[in-house]
Amino acid sequence: MNNSTFRNKETLIYRLPAAILDLLLMIAVYKLMLLAFPVLVEADKVIASKRSVYFLIVGHLVACIFVPVRFYQRKLSLRAVFQNSFFHCLVCLGVFAVSIDQLFHAFAGRFYQLWGIVSTILLWIQHLIYMQIVSVARRYGRNKIHTVIIGINDNALRLHSYSYRFLGFIADDSSLLPGQTPCLCSIADAMEYLSSNKVHEVYCAIDPRQEPSLIVNLIRCCEDNFIDFFFVPAMEGYPKRTMTCLEQGGVNVFKLRDEPLENPVNSAIKRLFDILVSGVMLVCIYPFVWLFVAIGTSLTSPGPILFRQKRTGYKGHPFTMLKFRSMKVNDQANTLQATRDDARKTRFGNFLRRTSIDEIPQLVNVFKGEMSLVGPRPHMEAHTRQYSAQIDEYLVRHMVKPGLTGWAQVNGCRGETRTIDQMADRVSHDIWYVEHWSFSLDLKIIAMTFIQIIRGDKQAY
Repeated sequence: MNNSTFRNKETLIYRLPAAILDLLLMIAVYKLMLLAFPVLVEADKVIASKRSVYFLIVGHLVACIFVPVRFYQRKLSLRAVFQNSFFHCLVCLGVFAVSIDQLFHAFAGRFYQLWGIVSTILLWIQHLIYMQIVSVARRYGRNKIHTVIIGINDNALRLHSYSYRFLGFIADDSSLLPGQTPCLCSIADAMEYLSSNKVHEVYCAIDPRQEPSLIVNLIRCCEDNFIDFFFVPAMEGYPKRTMTCLEQGGVNVFKLRDEPLENPVNSAIKRLFDILVSGVMLVCIYPFVWLFVAIGTSLTSPGPILFRQKRTGYKGHPFTMLKFRSMKVNDQANTLQATRDDARKTRFGNFLRRTSIDEIPQLVNVFKGEMSLVGPRPHMEAHTRQYSAQIDEYLVRHMVKPGLTGWAQVNGCRGETRTIDQMADRVSHDIWYVEHWSFSLDLKIIAMTFIQIIRGDKQAY
């Protein structure tokens, strides 16, 4: 079976039925709650009508797009499954509640809250059960990718432990293989083995310069038997990471890093979203927040309302970042990070930092195009010079615009960085974001940020 066909079949077998079961469960919870909690006020009776179910279905479809079901994938943690269930219900409930409110001016807050809690828990349990069913099916030989590795090099030896169902090596010298690793046959007998056994993927670690005719014959044999062929080059010295293979002038070259935002369509989508959201918030919210902060700041500390600071931006270009001033005017503002018990902070400034209100002026930076709503947090220029000399790949985080919030921040890497390891952890999260950007990921980070603000973040100081 061709591997792409195999994966499409896997998605059809697992993802579609799972999506249908999820929808049926959420509708069942909705119906049962209407029976169990018939205490809705008269204005909210509309959520009990049949047409409301349509909005629930639409919410589920939207959630399937932005929070795709992945619990059937291998090596997925229980925490990841729960997060998937939570965000799926959150998006679904958001669409459902907003639709009812906008069309019928009804908002049954308590009903929505209970529905969200019950649906998330039951959806998580259903996914765990589904995972066990899938695991049992694979244990009995269903839905497995059978892989074989031909030849031996360091990368091939690392690779075999990650195969879905590793059959063994095809090699001439079995003494080079780690203990208990099967050697299926010699390389000379490889084509006969592949033709007479069930194999989906072949990973070839033979140097093509030494055996060019053998490689051609192996590729032809794999194509004749509908086996996917993968070349495993010896790339010692290069970083162990995902690379993109390109063809230029008839030569295969590997691109070290794939950046989705290099695509002008993706970049335009992100920029349009930034303009729309920041524009609306600057018109509707910012003036009132500014007035509130201006009064509070003026009463607690002399000085300007806004704090301006040079930060490192897109591709290393400096820009002036705006914040509501939360500290007394001091000479260390551009070199020293804020600490938990920083004497420079005012009492009102402490409140602004805990609630992240001090970051709201950066909407101006977002609207101007100097920042984005989501991206790596911009650092002071002094810290950029310091950490770029101490941390590998530090400057990679500047390959996208800095953000109001980011993947590192919602994963606990926020606030003061006391050690190099803490900053390296933040940088690794930022680089992951650069390489895995998607519009749905941005929406997820924004949702996680709001939850973090409401729940309270100990690192927000």
